[in-house]
Amino acid sequence: RVFKAAKELGVEPLIADMGDMNAVKKLASVFTKEGLDVLVNNAAIAHFKRIEDVSESDFSEIINVNLKGPFFLIQTLVPCLEKREGSITNVSSVATILGTPELSAYSASKGGIEALTRSLAAELAPKKIRVNAITLGGIETPMRYKSTNKEKAIAIETEIESVIPIGRIGKPEEVADIIAAQIESNYTTGAVWVVDGGISIT
Repeated sequence: RVFKAAKELGVEPLIADMGDMNAVKKLASVFTKEGLDVLVNNAAIAHFKRIEDVSESDFSEIINVNLKGPFFLIQTLVPCLEKREGSITNVSSVATILGTPELSAYSASKGGIEALTRSLAAELAPKKIRVNAITLGGIETPMRYKSTNKEKAIAIETEIESVIPIGRIGKPEEVADIIAAQIESNYTTGAVWVVDGGISIT
């Protein structure tokens, strides 16, 4: 999907494992000379497991990809973003609001992303870098079926979809519209926009 999208856009894709800090820093080094306009931290993984079944390895993997990777990617890219007065959008999850069972480590990582967003918005404002986040509900992406328990993921999605006020899960292009709006909104920083079809208000 990444290569297909890159081909359609006429750009070169750069691939890195967000759980590998050396790979993260190597990726960031590409932008040192020209600078960077926009950073969207969207990489994430999730395991559906009861807390007593979450291993230290599971926890570390989730935190590394979902929180540690974005943290150090931002750290490395601050000079590049400052050069072009860029913006950052961090992607969080409605699991931080709803308290979804069997997603404790994932929810903790995304709660950290939201806290990081607010802290960096204040810290990086003098550098003319804006930092926002979006908190997503169910979205039609392959990730929703790539957990360690596909059947559980499908069952939860079906249950959630039945109570979403809008009546369906979201589409990737709808998320892209919100990210674009944050990028264009020059007076917005430290904001966490909820994009969940209204499920968090039920």
